[in-house]
Amino acid sequence: MMEPATVVGHDAVRLSRIPNFRGLFALLVLALRQQVRGWRLIILGLLFLLPGALAAIVYEAAPASARRSSPAEVFDFVFLFMLIPHALAPLAALLCAGGIVRDEVEEQTLTYLLLRPLPRMAIYTVKLLAALIIAALLTSFFTVATLVFIAWLSGEPPTVGYVAQGMTIAAIFSLAQVAYCGLFALLALLMRRALLVGVIYIIFFEGLLATFDTIARRMTVMYYFRLLVLRWLNPARGVTWEFNLKTAPTAANCVLTLLVAGFVLAIVGSLIFASREFRMKTPEGE
Repeated sequence: MMEPATVVGHDAVRLSRIPNFRGLFALLVLALRQQVRGWRLIILGLLFLLPGALAAIVYEAAPASARRSSPAEVFDFVFLFMLIPHALAPLAALLCAGGIVRDEVEEQTLTYLLLRPLPRMAIYTVKLLAALIIAALLTSFFTVATLVFIAWLSGEPPTVGYVAQGMTIAAIFSLAQVAYCGLFALLALLMRRALLVGVIYIIFFEGLLATFDTIARRMTVMYYFRLLVLRWLNPARGVTWEFNLKTAPTAANCVLTLLVAGFVLAIVGSLIFASREFRMKTPEGE
């Protein structure tokens, strides 16, 4: 008679509760490399060159008398504080953060990513951080470069004050990108046409709604961006924003609001990513 088969027991493998920082860092480097490759970076770079090109065209087309009467502050406001924050900065966040999961699904690499011994929430957070870093660096670099170019175009040599102003502008744009990246990454998880919805949001919500003096505009990133510009930079000319700075939120409250909004959106997105099952395509097309 054959002896019954015995099942050999094995001790359960316990996963360490200590975060795998080496794995998280490797994932961050990989996510950063994914962000700077391909058509996305080229398109964003060309778009961010647009304010400087427009400033040069307007300046060269204007008569000599108009050039002397149009100080650099006017160009700064039109091209730095209108065109970039209303269109280019949120578009950079949309393109960088909106694809942190979608790109992995389309390239059929999400399965390999999820097989790593890393928590799902950490994977989403690290990829969102990479998108935020690239979006903030792109926006800050090209904004400061445009500031210097406008100063040179207007015949005003950059001084130490321009360096401080450039660093302040970079800080304000980076704070705005924290909220934008968290929002657009979450939208990409909730809907398929996130790119189209994101563009509509930028035009109507951040563009039109932030312009009217209503309670709803306090829900926009642009509201806090403008307040930080007024409080930290105090632009003297060309500003058409109407704010009662005595009753408006302070600079500290604006910073806290943008950071908390970005943090909450990132947490919600990571929870959704951790609980969702993603249908992957196989090489056989299944």
